[in-house]
Amino acid sequence: MVVELNIREFDVIRNDYVSSMGKELGLHFFALHRKLGELHIVWQQYRQLFGSDDDTIELLNRTAGLFFKIVQDELWDSVLLSISRMTDPAKSQSNKNLTIFSLPPLIDDQALKIEIEGLCEAAFVSAKFAREHRNKRVAHQDAGHLMNEPVRPLSGISRAHIEEMLSALRNVLNRLELHFRGSEVFYQNFVDVSGARVLVAKLRRMESQ
Repeated sequence: MVVELNIREFDVIRNDYVSSMGKELGLHFFALHRKLGELHIVWQQYRQLFGSDDDTIELLNRTAGLFFKIVQDELWDSVLLSISRMTDPAKSQSNKNLTIFSLPPLIDDQALKIEIEGLCEAAFVSAKFAREHRNKRVAHQDAGHLMNEPVRPLSGISRAHIEEMLSALRNVLNRLELHFRGSEVFYQNFVDVSGARVLVAKLRRMESQ
């Protein structure tokens, strides 16, 4: 089962944001809203596989250790890349990026604009670790790091760090959500019916037979 909006649902939700926020801000916000939702789903899958308990890790190692090690690394790096992209500058040389920094220039209310700018800066600072790993290891092959030359080692990233980064991103979008629509989105509470949790349960049943 692929978690995806059909075209009609997509259009209805997008148009709802445009109606409440105005065309330009609404379109930018909706695109970031979708990306943040997708990011939380990937992070949820990671947590269900590798962040729950030691018994699950042992089960995955017994089942197909090499395969799940690759899955673990790829999911982790995917989350770091997505966080980095969300907090990149709105413009790189002559190219525009869709990031949280795309939002403040589209806000007419000056007080709200200043508040969102502050939340964006907080998210940017929080995502320092993700961008460092993205630039040195994930998106680029930094020669010094790759060849183990005596350079400054990369900062460690824990699951707690990731949670802090995601919280900072939610703060940006939910402040606008609250202002324009009077509600917040619980991105972290996505309920799946065919994700990693189901896989783990099936592996346990198969092993017990």
